[in-house]
Amino acid sequence: MKTYIFLLSFLSFIILCLTLSSCLPDSASQTDFMVKVDSIHAPDSVASNTSFDIEFFGTIGFNGCVIFKSFNKTYKNKDIIIETWAGWNDFAGTCPTVLVSLDGKKLRMSIPVPGIYRLVIKEPGSTSIIKQVMVN
Repeated sequence: MKTYIFLLSFLSFIILCLTLSSCLPDSASQTDFMVKVDSIHAPDSVASNTSFDIEFFGTIGFNGCVIFKSFNKTYKNKDIIIETWAGWNDFAGTCPTVLVSLDGKKLRMSIPVPGIYRLVIKEPGSTSIIKQVMVN
């Protein structure tokens, strides 16, 4: 009899765990992703230590559950490597069908040392957009 009660309790516990885990939102299993940038707009030359904007254009996704997250910059010699990241809006509920784009999203930056620099916009896969900028 004790074995029967133990087995019934154990199975009830397993069913409860499975039921609760199925209540987690779908977005909890989704991760951030790199955005494919179609084009950028940046000045050809800037003054050192002066802020300038780089404008980004491209499609993030096709429903209201995707959102822009961040620009990640790394520096390697005279290359400034920029990645554009998006993710999932955990609070969106039902995802409406809309076009979500970068639409000129701006990254403000400055370069302190004069020289010729390359803005390397990293894309998903192994491609990049490259723009040369002269810093006076």
